[in-house]
Amino acid sequence: MMPVDYLFRLDADSQIGTGHLMRCLAIADALRAQGGRCAFACRPLPPTLRPKLQAYPLRELEDDGAFWPLLTALMPRWVIVDHYGLDAEFEGRVRRHGSKLLVLDDLADRRHDADLLLDQGPLRTAADYQPLLTQPCRLLLGADYALLRPEFVARRKPAATPFRRGFISFGGADPVHACLHTLQALTATAWWSRCAWTLVAGAANPDWPALQQWLAAHPARVTLLRHSDEMPRLLAEHDFAIGAAGGMMWERCCVGLPTLSVPIVANQAFNDAVIAHYQLGERLTLDALQQPAQLEAALNRLEARADYYHQQGQALVDGQGLTRLTTLLRSEE
Repeated sequence: MMPVDYLFRLDADSQIGTGHLMRCLAIADALRAQGGRCAFACRPLPPTLRPKLQAYPLRELEDDGAFWPLLTALMPRWVIVDHYGLDAEFEGRVRRHGSKLLVLDDLADRRHDADLLLDQGPLRTAADYQPLLTQPCRLLLGADYALLRPEFVARRKPAATPFRRGFISFGGADPVHACLHTLQALTATAWWSRCAWTLVAGAANPDWPALQQWLAAHPARVTLLRHSDEMPRLLAEHDFAIGAAGGMMWERCCVGLPTLSVPIVANQAFNDAVIAHYQLGERLTLDALQQPAQLEAALNRLEARADYYHQQGQALVDGQGLTRLTTLLRSEE
């Protein structure tokens, strides 16, 4: 590998999910478009995820110790870390190697030793992180730093549209089988036959055969996709969504797609609180999602308030966070 400007350290699989990978890839694509040289360092990725990084040098780490010789060889100006399992000990060692360090975090649950720290949660404040910082660090907090590709901004819907096409996606992994649970509950509601549906299962979804079998036994107007690189277009072409309270929340807000959100893993609890605080959409728990009566009532409420949720989402997320971040990174080189 040749020296690079930016080295990304993250992991992704069916349990971790793909959110870390996708937001780092968005940053890398933006930096590369400005002439930046980027590379990725990850523990071994599932075969379904490796193609996402085909445009970049990728070193799959056999163990945690393999990162340090790579860091010495590549001599990056910036290391960008998006990993809940790494903290100030790892970060400080990176900085002692001579690289500047950007941390992407959502949890505010561990100590950090970084030059920049980005948390796109709108309810985050400096007080959440100050006790966790081992040295002065610039904090980039709130929806102004939501890391969205420019394609989502280009697809912003001018208004909410009548509910005829529903979109279902629970991220790249869906470790709690939410896609399958949603289909099973929907079949017992009037919404199943009323709308056409698109379900994007995600590249690391463990239920792909079960989803195929379920839909074969329950005919309806459903388009099933294993993965899609055209998420901005899909969101814009649908009238509403059912999905996780993870990183895709920012994409749906920016586009203006009214959404029924479901936190499916513990680290989505903060986003669920954001959705409630800013009234960005309807919400259900994973258990409630599996109850047809509760699912139907939530979709009825979503339809009744679609215009309001469209406006709230777009007012919160302008889609310029990636530009703000890359401008800052390049100014501090």
